[in-house]
Formats: sequence, structure tokens, C-alpha cells
Amino acid sequence: MIWLTHHTLARRLVSIPLIFFSALVLLLLSPLWIPLLALAGLAVKRARSSLRCVCFIFLFLCCEVTGILASGWLWLQHTVFGTPRSAYLQANTALQFWWADTLRQFAQMLFRLRFIVEGEDALSGPAAIVLPRHCSTGDTILPLCFYAKKCGFNVSYVLKRELLLDPCLDIVGNRLPNVFLNRIAEDMGPELASLESLARQASAADSLIIYMEGTRFSSPKRDRILQLLADKGDTEALQRAERWSKLLPIRPAGALALMKTAPDKDLLFLAHSGFEGSASFASLFNGSWLNTTVRLRFWRVRAADIPSDDAGRRALLFDHWDTMQQAITELQETV
Repeated sequence: MIWLTHHTLARRLVSIPLIFFSALVLLLLSPLWIPLLALAGLAVKRARSSLRCVCFIFLFLCCEVTGILASGWLWLQHTVFGTPRSAYLQANTALQFWWADTLRQFAQMLFRLRFIVEGEDALSGPAAIVLPRHCSTGDTILPLCFYAKKCGFNVSYVLKRELLLDPCLDIVGNRLPNVFLNRIAEDMGPELASLESLARQASAADSLIIYMEGTRFSSPKRDRILQLLADKGDTEALQRAERWSKLLPIRPAGALALMKTAPDKDLLFLAHSGFEGSASFASLFNGSWLNTTVRLRFWRVRAADIPSDDAGRRALLFDHWDTMQQAITELQETV
């Protein structure tokens, strides 16, 4: 399926009908799966959240269908009725915020999630480069819902190219200034150049979000990385990575490209706890989200305090990843 990420028309001819078909099938079969999953949840401990999870998947598909239809209407207004481009982009931004925040509200309602935010003083100030922890499919909407939307900023994401298989992210994400990286490219030069272009075009109202770990954290992934560093004999990187028991080692090149080209932007770090047991949809069925308190902690580094050279910026990122490790430990220990 990876080849589809490089072929827009072929990708959308597959992904869009698949979304509509899946939503229709779940709707038609709901009289069957709702009582069956309710019984399974009562009888099997590992399936205690199965009904909630499939309901969430169905609501996710409904959001996708609504987003696709809305994006089509916005395109029609722009191309046929002549909506100004600025209004067109603003409407797509509003659709992006609606999609993410609606999913958050659905998850909060179904799984009885509770969100607690620390460091709200760090949210004041100009739009920043946001550097969050990444451990779950659910945490990607946190900086959008609890920072960009709350503060009235636009948002640009740096995402993996595989997410183009999601038609809403594909359609609206490509209308707005986002970057979908090819993480396995042999030459990362063009990918980094796209990040520099993104930062260069960012206005004072544009926040930029990048996940420096490059993928969702899991202990097996961390163990594999530690082993690779040991095999390479990279003692310095290995010692750093061993300090981060709850994090993957960062890949700083992307953040450095943004910092280099947008030196006037602050850095905003985001630590969080509560999503550790939900690296995939499959892991949700055992109830890992049920009655969970999700704690977020923000802190800011002012642009004036960021070193002007790459070596200094790299050291700053490593230092704050130590802070991220400590923050996660504290958040997880909070009752």
C-alpha cells in the first residue's frame, strides 16, 4: 500500500470509496454488532471496551465522510463560485479544527476521558514550533485542540507520508501548509528542504508541529534502537537514549530545519501521560482508554534564548528531552 502514498489519484480512488463503504457496512450491521459486542464486553475482560471502540471507529468514519463531503463543497465553492483563496484556506482550517476536536469530544464521551492541563502560562505568547511527545494514535490532536485552537493560531503539521491514506488528512492536509515526509527516503535533502520552505512561509499566526521521535513510542521500538546504537558503537547517543526510558531518541534534523528557517519562533514542548497503553486501535479493546485521566504539561523556550548555531540548538533539544522524560515521570506519578 505504500506506493499509493506517491500517487494521488490512485490513492483517493481507493481510500475515499473505502471510507464510505466501511461506514455504510457498520451502519447496516449495527443491529448485529452492538448487542454482540456488549455481551463480549461483559464476558471477556480483554474485550471490555470492544463496544466503545467499535462505536468510536464508526464515529471516526462518520467524521471522515462528513469531512470528505465538506471538503468537496468547499472546493466547489472555490472553483465554480469563485470564493477568494484566503476564505477558502480559512474554511479548510476551520474544517481541520472541527474534525480534530469532534474526534476528541467523541473519545472523551465514549471512554470517559478527563483532561488536565498544566503550564497554561506557556500557551500565552506568539505562535511557536510545537515539539510533543508521541506515544499513541490519539495524541496527535492534543496540540491542535489544547494549543492552536484555544489560542487562535493556524497549525501546520509535519507528518509521515503514510497518513495520506486517510482521505481527510490527504485532501484538506494538502490544501493547507502541511508536510508529509517520506521517512525512508534515501536522500533526505528534499524532505528537509520542504520543512525549511514550510518554516520560511509561516506567518506570525502559524504554529508548526513536529514529532521528533519520528514514530509512536513503544518499549520494543526503544529496545531495537538501543541495540542499533550499541551495534554502531555510538556510545554518546546510546548513553543519551538510555536516559529516556519513556521516550524514543529524537531525530533532531527536522526540528533543526524549522528552527533554522524560522529563528523568530519560540519552542513549545508538550509532555503528556494517559495514552501510553493505546499505541494502536487494537490496544484500545482491553480498556486502556476507559476512565483515563490525560495530563498535559506545556513549557516554552523563548526564541531569544535559543542558540544561533546548530550545535547549540541540538544540545538544547537534548536537554529538553531530559526535561520531557522527567515531566512524564512526574505526570504518571500524579494521583
